[in-house]
Amino acid sequence: MPVTRGHGNPDWTRDETILALDLLYRFGKPLDRRHDAVAELSNLLRHSQLHPPEKRTETFRNADGVALKLQNLFSAVEPGRGLTYSKTDFEVVADFPRSGAGKLAEIARTLRTSLEMVDPRLPTVDPSSATMRFVEGRWLTIRHRQRDARLRRRLLTRAKGTALRCEMCDFTPPEFDLPVRESFFEAHHRTPLAEAERERETKVSDMALLCACCHRLIHRLIACQKQWIGVEDARSYLKSAL
Repeated sequence: MPVTRGHGNPDWTRDETILALDLLYRFGKPLDRRHDAVAELSNLLRHSQLHPPEKRTETFRNADGVALKLQNLFSAVEPGRGLTYSKTDFEVVADFPRSGAGKLAEIARTLRTSLEMVDPRLPTVDPSSATMRFVEGRWLTIRHRQRDARLRRRLLTRAKGTALRCEMCDFTPPEFDLPVRESFFEAHHRTPLAEAERERETKVSDMALLCACCHRLIHRLIACQKQWIGVEDARSYLKSAL
């Protein structure tokens, strides 16, 4: 049996459990921790932002943990095998029995895409005040957090009144056409969306407009230090390094 030593790691969310159950249904049985599919799911979850870095240990969602989760889910699918399973395991299996594996696979594909996606395609919306609120944290599968892509559009709309500028490095794009200039920028949550247990309201003022390089840098700093870093702190770090 895999040894996880996972004490101190956050519980598996519904979304993570759905991805594990999809893996179990695809192969029909629990997989060894050395299986390529186990390593792939482990890598996806370890690089996701479903849980804040400071709440993870070095064993967070490692291959042993994923393999053990598959065994627990197998016990939920076919009770009486001796392993325990969580309430979330039971609920997910109840919602998606083997007969619903096709539907589960579609949802799992959506989840994987959302976890891998850096900058989703944006809808066109009308300009609005920076105090307009958007409901975020709505789950694709009851509890999957979706970042409201309209927030980036609102940030860009607000910036048109002055100039497009990265709030970390002060980068301003060359005088290309507006859509090209806007493509340099991404929206960054000033506080981690992952801390929202369910839905939360987010104002445009809760967001920062960062160039793509700085957006990746701040998340790399967060991952390395295993704690949330504010935009101003990251800005100071960047200036001191230059």
